[in-house]
Amino acid sequence: MKKPRLIIWVLTSKCNLACNHCYTARFIGRDELDEHQALRVVESGAEAGVKHIGFTGGEVFLRKDALSLIRYASQLGMSTSVVTNGLMLTEEVVRDLAKTGMWVFLSLDGARKETHERIRGGGTWESINSATQMMRNFGLRFSTVMAVSSLNWHEVSDYIFLAKGLGAQAACLIPVMPVGRASMEMVLKPREMMVVLQKVERTTEKLNFPISLWCVPFAPLVIKSKLVFADFCRTSSEEVNLDPNGNVLLCDVLDVVLSNIKEKEILEAWREQGANPLVKSLTTPKLAEPCLDCWLRNKCRGGCFARAQLMAGDIHAPDPLCPRVAGEL
Repeated sequence: MKKPRLIIWVLTSKCNLACNHCYTARFIGRDELDEHQALRVVESGAEAGVKHIGFTGGEVFLRKDALSLIRYASQLGMSTSVVTNGLMLTEEVVRDLAKTGMWVFLSLDGARKETHERIRGGGTWESINSATQMMRNFGLRFSTVMAVSSLNWHEVSDYIFLAKGLGAQAACLIPVMPVGRASMEMVLKPREMMVVLQKVERTTEKLNFPISLWCVPFAPLVIKSKLVFADFCRTSSEEVNLDPNGNVLLCDVLDVVLSNIKEKEILEAWREQGANPLVKSLTTPKLAEPCLDCWLRNKCRGGCFARAQLMAGDIHAPDPLCPRVAGEL
């Protein structure tokens, strides 16, 4: 029998920044799991066969129990990762994280101070150098993550150069979606997305440096480099997405609740998720043109359904950011 292998957990909406593209801002003011409930989620995940927990926020380390949760997951045999802005990465925290063998995704939203701070606020640029220096010193593996928008897409190549120069193991990119604080004006146009993908391929090949593209399942239509990894989510049968209150979400950018783990074990909630008619319809979608005759259809399966819902108002529509759907390819 299949088991859930991955939990993506928006642990908290609390943050020490107010980034203008933040998708989790919509959770601000809502209840969050207490420490006992959170520890039980980790324990229940291990019992269900989960191999990895990805913690994100908000700023994860604003929760006083964040390190305890990470340590507990590690003790139970699960690997972990965390998305952070780096402001709370002290030497003590970095030392503890390194002992767990976890992976850090450090938010870096521009290749230049002016761009990064336009998005994340004044004084945040200096924390990048400080955080990366500490992570290198303690052998903590990390990648940088850039939320690509109309404000910074032109800096993609320089961002990849910077990520390598900072000592990252890889650079990640994810397109901003119109949810939370992000406006439609921030969202890339399909033509801009195609240019971004072309720049990614040229730069990664030049540097021999790996790139991970999040929520860009159509990327192989443009990129052929083996150094670039694009995920194909389209509702994974092995993934559970949790919000701060323990709701099991269809996707962490959509408020479509499938279950809740407050009074259920992870395995039970995961089975409830799999039995949901919407999940079934998205896992085996009925594709229309231009996806129907696309060579990537069996992997991409129509692209990002969350973006289709947010931008086209139809969760079953083809991914509106895909250059082929938009007639750019």
